[in-house]
Amino acid sequence: MIGTLVLSLLCASHAAGAVERLAPWFVVEAPPVVQYGVGEGVRVTCVARGDPPPAVTWLAEDGSALEDVPGLRRVYGNGTLELAGGAAPRPATLRPATLRCRAANAHGVALSRETTLRPVGALGAVGAASWEAVLWVRGAAAGGVAALTCGASRDPQLVEPAAWYRGEDILHVDPPTPESRYVVAGSSLLIRAVSPADAGPYSCLARHSLSSVTRRSQPATLTVTASAVGAAPGLVSASELTARAGSALCLPCAAADHPPPTYSWYREVAGRLQPVESSPEAWWWAGGAALCLPRARPQQAGAWLCKAYNVFGDATAQLRIHVTDTLTVTVGPSVLVAETGSTVRLNCSASDPAARLAWLHDGAAAGAGAALLLRSVSRSHRGLYQCFARRPHDSAHADLELRLGDSAPELHYTFIEQALRPGGSVSLRCAASGSPAPRISWLLDGQPLDQFGNQHRYFISEESSAGGDVASALNVSAATAAAGGRYSCRAHNRLGRAEHSARLNIYGPPSIRALGPVRVVAGDNVTLYCPYAGYPIRSIEVHSRIIPLTRTERATSESRGHPRSLAYSNIALLHQNSVTWWVRGSGTAVGGTGRVSARGAALRLSPALPSDAGHYACAVAAPSGPAARRDIEIQVRNPPKISPFMFSSELTEGSSVQVLCGVSSGDKPMYFSWFKDGAPLPSNLQIEEKSLNEFSLLMFSELTSRHSGAYTCRVSNHAASVNYTATLSVKVTPSWVKEPQEAAVLLGAPLLIECAAKGYPTPDIVWFRKIGDGISIGESTEQWEQVRTVEWSSSPELGLQANNGTLSAGTAARAHQGLYRCQADNGVGPPLVKHLNITVHEAAHLEGPGGNVSCVRGQSATLTCDASGDAPLSVHWSHRGAKLDLNSFRWSVSEARTAGGLKSSLQLRAAEKLDAGEYRCHARNQFGSSELLMYLHVEEPPAAPRSVRLCALGSRWARVCWRAAPALHHAALTAPRADTAPEPHQPQTLLNLTVETTDDRADATGSRAYAARLADLRPAVPYTVRLVASNHVGQSPQSDPLLFTTLDEAPSAAPLMVRVRPAGPGELHVSWSAPSPVSWNGQLIGHVVSWREVGGSSEGRMAARGWSAAALTVVALRSGARYAVTVRSYNRAGAGPHSPVVHGATPAGAPEESPQSVSCIGVSPRALRVRWAPVPHAAPLLGYDLHLATIQQKHSWSVAEWQEVRAGGGGEARVAGLRAATNYSVWVRARSDLGLGPPAPPVYCSTLDDVAGAVGAVRAVAAGGDTVRASWLPPAGPVTHYTLYTRELGKVGGEWSQRVEAEEGEEEMWRDVRGLRARAVYELWVRAATPAGVGPPSVTVTAAPVATAPARISSLSRAVSVVEGADARLRCAAVGEPPLRRRWSPLPPRHVVSDAGDLIIHGVDASLSGNYTCRVRNAAGSDAVSYLVRVHRPPSAPLLRLARADLYALHLTWEHPVPDPDLPLISYSIWWSLSEEPAETAETAQWASVPASDSSYTARGLRCGAAYSVRLRAHSAAGASPPSRPLLARTAGDKVSPAAGAESVWANSSALRVSVLGWSSLCAVRLWRLALRPAGADLWTRMPTDGEYAEATNLRPGTWYEIRVVASSSAGESIALYRAATLTINGERLGEVVELPVEERRASAEGAGGEGVHSAGEGGGWRALLVPALLGGGLAVLLAGLGGLVLVRRRRPPCCLRGGCSLQATRPQPPLYTTEPKRNEKVLTLPDGQLHEISPYATFSMSGEQALMGGAGAGGCALHLRSFGRAEFDLAAPPPRPNLLAHANEYGRARDHRDTESESSGSPCAACAADLYRLPAPSLSDTLPAVESSAEETSYSTGARGGGAARGESAPRPAPRSRRRREHTRHSSGPTVRYFSSKSLQDRQRIV
Repeated sequence: MIGTLVLSLLCASHAAGAVERLAPWFVVEAPPVVQYGVGEGVRVTCVARGDPPPAVTWLAEDGSALEDVPGLRRVYGNGTLELAGGAAPRPATLRPATLRCRAANAHGVALSRETTLRPVGALGAVGAASWEAVLWVRGAAAGGVAALTCGASRDPQLVEPAAWYRGEDILHVDPPTPESRYVVAGSSLLIRAVSPADAGPYSCLARHSLSSVTRRSQPATLTVTASAVGAAPGLVSASELTARAGSALCLPCAAADHPPPTYSWYREVAGRLQPVESSPEAWWWAGGAALCLPRARPQQAGAWLCKAYNVFGDATAQLRIHVTDTLTVTVGPSVLVAETGSTVRLNCSASDPAARLAWLHDGAAAGAGAALLLRSVSRSHRGLYQCFARRPHDSAHADLELRLGDSAPELHYTFIEQALRPGGSVSLRCAASGSPAPRISWLLDGQPLDQFGNQHRYFISEESSAGGDVASALNVSAATAAAGGRYSCRAHNRLGRAEHSARLNIYGPPSIRALGPVRVVAGDNVTLYCPYAGYPIRSIEVHSRIIPLTRTERATSESRGHPRSLAYSNIALLHQNSVTWWVRGSGTAVGGTGRVSARGAALRLSPALPSDAGHYACAVAAPSGPAARRDIEIQVRNPPKISPFMFSSELTEGSSVQVLCGVSSGDKPMYFSWFKDGAPLPSNLQIEEKSLNEFSLLMFSELTSRHSGAYTCRVSNHAASVNYTATLSVKVTPSWVKEPQEAAVLLGAPLLIECAAKGYPTPDIVWFRKIGDGISIGESTEQWEQVRTVEWSSSPELGLQANNGTLSAGTAARAHQGLYRCQADNGVGPPLVKHLNITVHEAAHLEGPGGNVSCVRGQSATLTCDASGDAPLSVHWSHRGAKLDLNSFRWSVSEARTAGGLKSSLQLRAAEKLDAGEYRCHARNQFGSSELLMYLHVEEPPAAPRSVRLCALGSRWARVCWRAAPALHHAALTAPRADTAPEPHQPQTLLNLTVETTDDRADATGSRAYAARLADLRPAVPYTVRLVASNHVGQSPQSDPLLFTTLDEAPSAAPLMVRVRPAGPGELHVSWSAPSPVSWNGQLIGHVVSWREVGGSSEGRMAARGWSAAALTVVALRSGARYAVTVRSYNRAGAGPHSPVVHGATPAGAPEESPQSVSCIGVSPRALRVRWAPVPHAAPLLGYDLHLATIQQKHSWSVAEWQEVRAGGGGEARVAGLRAATNYSVWVRARSDLGLGPPAPPVYCSTLDDVAGAVGAVRAVAAGGDTVRASWLPPAGPVTHYTLYTRELGKVGGEWSQRVEAEEGEEEMWRDVRGLRARAVYELWVRAATPAGVGPPSVTVTAAPVATAPARISSLSRAVSVVEGADARLRCAAVGEPPLRRRWSPLPPRHVVSDAGDLIIHGVDASLSGNYTCRVRNAAGSDAVSYLVRVHRPPSAPLLRLARADLYALHLTWEHPVPDPDLPLISYSIWWSLSEEPAETAETAQWASVPASDSSYTARGLRCGAAYSVRLRAHSAAGASPPSRPLLARTAGDKVSPAAGAESVWANSSALRVSVLGWSSLCAVRLWRLALRPAGADLWTRMPTDGEYAEATNLRPGTWYEIRVVASSSAGESIALYRAATLTINGERLGEVVELPVEERRASAEGAGGEGVHSAGEGGGWRALLVPALLGGGLAVLLAGLGGLVLVRRRRPPCCLRGGCSLQATRPQPPLYTTEPKRNEKVLTLPDGQLHEISPYATFSMSGEQALMGGAGAGGCALHLRSFGRAEFDLAAPPPRPNLLAHANEYGRARDHRDTESESSGSPCAACAADLYRLPAPSLSDTLPAVESSAEETSYSTGARGGGAARGESAPRPAPRSRRRREHTRHSSGPTVRYFSSKSLQDRQRIV
């Protein structure tokens, strides 16, 4: 019998809880939400336990398993999931993801709660370096509350305070109590009763919630004032706070203002604010500055309101509290055991009733709701059940493992029937499960196998699995025929058994085992098997007839693999019974049908009857004839049969009853027993039992409810035990378990009334509510309505519910009041009824939020409040915290009853200023009190605004600040003024102002700070402003006047009448007129001219200083180019708009560009085609010049040849008359009537091959008895091969030939001709071949083979040309009868004679030129060969000069070296670089190649004002010449000249703007570096600039600053240091801009640095002034008695101050010279050996190490004393002088002007202006560089990116005194020739 079991997990049995859990469960789970920084990554972990240990994996939202993603995600085997971080996050990592863990083992599958991984920002760095802790401190008055708020510079919601510091000591803050001095409320630290002792620095330690990184804030100072100005409260609060349930929480509402305010707290309940008084559950700290909740509860979440007020006003702060509780789920015991077939109910509950519940079974959805019902529990139901509770932001779960309880066994694996040969082995296997674990036993033909252990070889093995399965195997070995039979495996436990049987057939004769009597129960179906063995068998019939198989049947059987012996039995088994049964004594077999039937070996009794008892026989026979027979006895026994009985259904408590259990049939003896609810009868029930032979009587004397149950009668005999069950139900009337009582609750409070009753059947409890008004106690005729799920409200929290007998409502409402009835009824007796009244009381409260009431002084005012609540209700008024005295005639109160309560009105007559302030309406009844805050404002016309001042100032606006009473309308009266004293009747303009409050705090008079912006003003105009205030009452008097002048603004109009005209090659003259003064917007400083090349990239700008400047000449432009020009005017505030574009073109000059895309190709053996891209040029070109250089190969030497061709204006030329198969270098240059352009880089090509020329000299000599050697010299040009012809002399025809391959580089060819007749004379000749064809034959030579050959030389005499320094090889190839003796004459000093007799001369020089002869001798004769060796030198170094220096170009010229008549020059290569290293190896080196016919070159595209090192090489066929001596030259231009500070710096109260438009220079400024610092500070702050302006903002008003400007150009750096001040807050100027002296500039440049700002001074960027007296004193000591001439230069580098001046004498060196702009000095010396005495012509020069550098910053001095010997020498002719400029201000324009000053001038530095002459090398020893003059007097602005330069044509400014004093000493030309020795150059390179 299968029972039904209903289990409630909330009331689990104690035994189930003790079962050990095997299924997985989670020990560690990830939290519901994990926030992490994308740049940092995160790790989350799941840890699970179980037996065996479970495997943990991670699942995605779709249920798929997560796998590793390189660089993004890694899943570890221990349940850890890692997300990698990165500076560059992938898009996939920026989205939240919901994941969960899965743990599985053999007993079940568990899923964790969902975890949402939420990335926060590009945290790179939120958790790292992107946030800083910040502390805000609000000062307080002594005795008040101070507030310190700790936050973060970004993402403050992720940062919370961890500790507080006072100074360097940590501040210990205890848990909050009402008496605590320190309280942490949110992120604020509150300090009560502060005193001056609490003042000082405080800081906080903040912790980041994602990375747990802590940072300490910078200290902030708490200020405590002894007395403060009164002001309305300003609150320090928080908008939202979050706390965990059960933790302490304080809500901040601190006001540090004076006087200390009064606080009120409110809580929003059901949409209404309810006052919150101090209580143990929510107590006030410091009078209400904070409200603390000792244990936060979820019910306390919601909106809270704090109000603070004093006599000056009030403030309100609203806070919202979030209370997070831990969600818990309960399902009962962790392990539940259920019986198979039973019904199980799983109950689940969550701590939050609103959570949604869902069930999972082994990870799969199984249902939803609080209960899960499992019917007919089977093996598929076992496993792990999880109940998940989900809320919007989190989830939780509880797990339960369901195991099957005690159950009957089930077989899962069985064996089949099989046949076995004798002696074989077999294994029979069965597997079963059940609870308790079943035991498996084995039977043979129904008998335990143990009975046959001695007869057969059996072995039984058994094993159990973790899941409770049992497997058993029966192993039979060495089987015999007797071991065959019907084998059975039986699995059994105390609840039942399961059995399986199958035959094991073993070949052999038949036999039948003996069986004892077989006992069966009458009425049961019985199957009995014949216990036979042997195989195969056949049946026996009465006639014993055998049926043989036919031939076809036998063949079919044998083809299927059956043994021949089966040929009979297979058919028999298919068609006939294999065993025959019959009843003993009957003589007939048992048939196959009927109640008693036999089929095969089975005898069936369906059912067994007593008449079936007796003996039966079974017989088997083998096909071969043997048979076996055995008798079996069957005994039939009768079981008891119980007559049905039952209990009456109308039994009640107190009645008596008997029940009889009788037996109608069955074998005796029989035994009776009774059970109640499956257990023996309890003795305490007093049940009497009487039993006889055939019945048993059960008697109940007095029934109670305890007697109810199922009663079972069990009767047993030797056949069976039978049961019969009847149910006794005793009906019990209902009685109260919990009787409901009347309830009185406050409005809004929870309502809960319980009603519970017991009885049988279980009573139904129903709540009713009386319909109608009023409350009564007794019954009435009114109708009642049943209270169901939710009544009188759409919200479940507010509605009334009746659930399981409990009447409840989340919030009591007025509608819930009335008469209710609880009724319990089960149909037994009358229903149980209880009436009760529910009363809802309403505490006193005031409707409405309060507010402000205004009245005009002297008029009346009325304040009204509506109070509601239960009567009696009282209302009174208070003013400023004191109860209002109504005895005064000015006050009266009137009250009126309303439907909900009381309305009170307070009336005031003739309001005065003192009547203003806070009023409170107080309402009270016996259930509570409430108050309403209102403010009365008594208004009057305002006073005049005071403290009017200028807050900020602009060019077209002004910001005015003042103090006035709040809530006023303000206006401004403005008027321009001619001076600082406004006119009394000046017309004024009325402006309505948009006012903003700058400070909410009121002063002692109640006024606040305001500000407004005055717009639409004019720049640089003085104004007068007066303010008035007005309200609805009237207008105030005018304020005191405010005087100010608006700031400058960039000009608003462009210059007029702009004209552009050509002024010279590469020059444009620009003129204009200044714009109207109205548009100047300040003092006009100058004008800026900008230009841009049309169609090109060249552009630039320059400035002309002075408002009256009207013209400028732009120079250094590209010739023949068109430019777009605009002009702007500028002042200190900036530059105005551009004028309309005006175009102008510079005059055309010689071409400045070389042809591009030059290519050439050979078109014939005598012609080349050259192509190029035409050069764009403004003027028409005359054509192009082509220069061709070739190297003609002549045997062992190359001869260079030149050719020049003129072509037309096209881009192609054909050059004819060239040599065949010859390489050419081709230069192309443009030509115009103004000159030649630069040549393009050379290209290389060759003419086509032609037919080879005739071979030169040919010689033939006898080399043996049958051999002749022929040798010859190759022709000019390349040859592919030679053909050697041989013919016997005198014969016509019959010649033969042989091919000789040409060998590249071979100067001589030879070949032996063998197989000739001795002493016969042969003719030989040679023809050369090329790809174009075969050349003419050579001359014919003859020779005859001789057996004894005399010595002969096959080499040919010739001239050999060798480059000096190379090796020369002279061949001496000889033949003849050995031995051969060779001798060379003459023998050079460096030679080697090879084994072949060749003479090798190493390192050939000119002394080895001449004839060399090789002589060979043997016994038969001798021979000789001669060579003429010619040694050629490479060209000598050319002499390089500087012709002229421009801003961006150097014009070079040179003298050709003495040519070699045999080796003309091919080309020149020019190298130049910025450094003074060898030009070819410098990093900045550039080079160009020009034809040998050129003697000049212009290096263009250079840096302005930069020093260059130039070298020149000449090239010929002998190689390259040594480089020329370095030419040190500087392009024209100088460093930038700073502008005056007053013209450069513009200021307002918060910004400084620096203009660099007025900085003048010929050279473009590459980099501007501007920095700012407060005056006296150390650190500089960089100022970004756009090349025109730089601006620093957010500066302190009225503060002096220092501004450093560094302008870097290719000519050097210029530094200016200004001191300027921002305007004060009211627009006043502290002083004008100051230009700091040179010493401070140097100190700023060398010593000052700042964060991110480089030091402005490097090397010799600044020159110090040399005191002439110091240098003169030193020279006087050295030259005492001689009266030498002293050269003093005003500028020198810093090395002079370090003792760099010295007296030197240098050794004579070969003269080198260079050029350098603005230097002109001559120093003449003789070699040291010629220094006899000081000559009256001695020359002194002052120089220094920096001068040796030749850089822009060099200008040093050194003292050199040189004298000439007595021997006289002549000066060489002076070199060509460069064109000199007439004036220093005319850079860039060439003039025909020469300096006329002589060396004997009266100037103390006459040598500086003297012409230089080049001295002969033997006499000129050494010269040193002169001092560079200053460039500060130039007045040009910067040209940008390859643009031009300009000179101003306005009236020149007077030169400074120092400048005028040295103008006569400074040479006016650009470059100047200077001489250097090699040693000086080495020193210069070492210094570099």
